[in-house]
Amino acid sequence: MRSILEQAITLGNFRQIDLHAGLFLQSLAVRNKAELLLAAVLASRAVGEGHICLPLDQVAGRPVFGQEIALLAPDLTAWRELLLSSGVVSVPGGNTPLILDSADRLYLARYYNCENDIGEDLLHRSRGILEVDLQAATGLLDRLFPEPGDVNWQKQAAALALIKQFILISGGPGTGKTYTVARILALMQALAVKPLRIALAAPTGKAAVRLHESITRAKELLDPELASMVPEETLTIHRLLGVLPGSGGYRHNEGNKLHLDLLVLDEASMIDVPLMASVSKALPGNARLIMLGDKDQLTSVEAGSLFGDICTKSYPLWSPDLCRRLQQLTKNKPVPSADHEPFGDTIVILQESYRFKEKSGISEFALAVRSGKQEHMAEVLQEKTYADLHFKRVDSSSLHTWLPVQLYQGFCACFSAASPREALSCFENFRVLCAVRDGATGVNGVNRTAEQVFRRKGIIKGNETWYQGKPLMIRVNHYGLQLFNGDTGIVWPDDEQRLWAWFLRQDGDMQKVALSRLPDHETAYAITVHKSQGSEFAEVLLILPLTDSRVVNRELIYTGVTRARNKLTICGDPDLLATSAERHVIRFSGLRDRLWKKAENKHSQE
Repeated sequence: MRSILEQAITLGNFRQIDLHAGLFLQSLAVRNKAELLLAAVLASRAVGEGHICLPLDQVAGRPVFGQEIALLAPDLTAWRELLLSSGVVSVPGGNTPLILDSADRLYLARYYNCENDIGEDLLHRSRGILEVDLQAATGLLDRLFPEPGDVNWQKQAAALALIKQFILISGGPGTGKTYTVARILALMQALAVKPLRIALAAPTGKAAVRLHESITRAKELLDPELASMVPEETLTIHRLLGVLPGSGGYRHNEGNKLHLDLLVLDEASMIDVPLMASVSKALPGNARLIMLGDKDQLTSVEAGSLFGDICTKSYPLWSPDLCRRLQQLTKNKPVPSADHEPFGDTIVILQESYRFKEKSGISEFALAVRSGKQEHMAEVLQEKTYADLHFKRVDSSSLHTWLPVQLYQGFCACFSAASPREALSCFENFRVLCAVRDGATGVNGVNRTAEQVFRRKGIIKGNETWYQGKPLMIRVNHYGLQLFNGDTGIVWPDDEQRLWAWFLRQDGDMQKVALSRLPDHETAYAITVHKSQGSEFAEVLLILPLTDSRVVNRELIYTGVTRARNKLTICGDPDLLATSAERHVIRFSGLRDRLWKKAENKHSQE
């Protein structure tokens, strides 16, 4: 078996670390069987591919590595029996490196425990309906959401937040998630007996800054009395929890809870399962939790599809009792109740986008991508009346001549700015997003092309590495410098013509950092779509690969499209675009079953 697996590594079927993990577990086993080694290697590979577990029924009895290597996985029943007798695999509740549940999902124990912690925590917070002063609440809701209409979904979300300890608010671009949560915070503070301890957090530094900006804008639309009740400070989740350098742990945990009454997590689709498990442990059991995000965006870079697992059904799925209570609070037209699953009472989907104009090509194309219907996508791209949406069909030859022109037009204003603040502002107006890192259509290739363009124009002198106007993106968190993964800066001289890296801080001041002190970073004319999550740009050039790539899928395209506010240009092959939009991100986990199971579901928590 080992020689077969080593051959599979050379063919790129999995990583060396997967084999080493399998060999280590095999060395601990009571029964040293090849079938255990195979299962352990595949479970490790599954995590590396973003899954939380390995569904054995997806593998059992089938060729493991396709036609390249003749290896058939064992029969499911026999495989399960062998694994449970190995001494390193147990059912939930056991203390072994691998966990195998009743639905034949094989977990690395760490990920099973993370998933279990999240499931138990969210189910605990989702139970029951909280009491509220009906007269005071209805008056404040009418004051905060005076807009007429049969059903105001933002008002529904605010009312739901009043009577549920946990809610998830999902909505596409411009549906007013932050606008709504600012009003929720004012509502809750106004009704509270004593001031609530509230924290606002996001997965990345960039997303935290965006949250701060959005909250600040939302407060400007509130009357001063209510606006004063809404906090503005935002943190990364890591900073909120208090990272303990070198340990992989956090200062706030199950033994040292956060001092909070309410936690708001923005851009929650970016949160991976281990990070959310840490939040669940640190958040007091009586605290409220609000998660904001877009269920159609990309999942987290690390393992799991947390937001998608939570927000996995069609909506609304509210119980008759909840619908009655919401109607009492909002005075909206009644929302039909559904075949009730208790967890459904926690979720609201914002329906209407306020960002785009009525005839917006960006909005229409985003809806078309989300639907996955090729005909709809083609119709939108061929429609000539959309001033904000453009498609450029290119091959490798035409890309070579077309792209430099776009890069010069998009970025030339950054170099003629009067200050680093102005340069950063210009830089945020236009951004290139790529699906991949390598090749002419990848981040690395586009960044090289951009520098070549500005060298030919004489804007970048010679072969200098550092130059005025160079855009940077931080790749790792550096708590000493308060720079975080995803932060964008620009190289610019000070008054004495010395070059520094400049970053816009959350408080609005500019921070300069010596080039020699910068943490790991990269040039950032172009960034990946993954890195763009939590950001918004006036204009976006979305470049797709010219050959089919499995990493390009519906969620990636939708995420890239919805980063644009005023203008979107898509560059690529229309047939490949249509093929890619049919692909869904699939990540295996058991969280969906834990949260959405009915009482009679045989796969109960174990």
